[in-house]
Amino acid sequence: MALTNLNQVNDGSHRLREFLTSAIKEGAYPPGARLPTERHLAEQFGVTRTVARGVLAELEAENQIRRHVGRGTFVEQPPDFERGVVSVNVPTGSISPAEYIETRLRFEPELAWMIVTGATASDFERMESQLAKGERASTREEFELADASFHQVLAEATHNKLAIAMYEIIHSIRHEHHMWSALRVATKAIDQREVFLREHVKIVEALKQRDGETGRELMAQHIRATRRRILDV
Repeated sequence: MALTNLNQVNDGSHRLREFLTSAIKEGAYPPGARLPTERHLAEQFGVTRTVARGVLAELEAENQIRRHVGRGTFVEQPPDFERGVVSVNVPTGSISPAEYIETRLRFEPELAWMIVTGATASDFERMESQLAKGERASTREEFELADASFHQVLAEATHNKLAIAMYEIIHSIRHEHHMWSALRVATKAIDQREVFLREHVKIVEALKQRDGETGRELMAQHIRATRRRILDV
């Protein structure tokens, strides 16, 4: 293999590994979440399926993920992960983007009330850190990771274990293969990313002011706007 081609393979492998490890570490893929398929990851990062398979094999050897033939690849549950009473068993591919967005619209904005009463200064620092990552993102993949992590941080800022568990169930659906492909449409253009960022900043400003009503409405507007971008409705 030519040196140039070898460097390209190594670069693609490194980018894919960094993306997945960061996504797992920051909660964009929470414990139990299904990862995109080998084929999808290969296409997304411009590598062969063999390279993608190799990266997944490394992560599995490190006990970060587990692979089940015929079912998919999932983020491993850490040894001290508290298994709650909330569980979901929905056939793969049975949830549509419209159902996903509608559920988010009915659930996420209500978290604003818990955030304004329970969030700490550290929580707001984490929100702003994710905003900064979104601003620095130079690729669609990096922006998607920052976007997913931002919403995860919002849920965690409630400090309500049941609300967080419910959010993670909804959030995990985002990474189903068919769902991921549909949702990526919303962040294709740089001007769309800027729109997302402006909306995120307004949400954080309202929450920091402990303004639950405005925070709730801004979160609802953000999800409705996402619905229009993705579903054109």
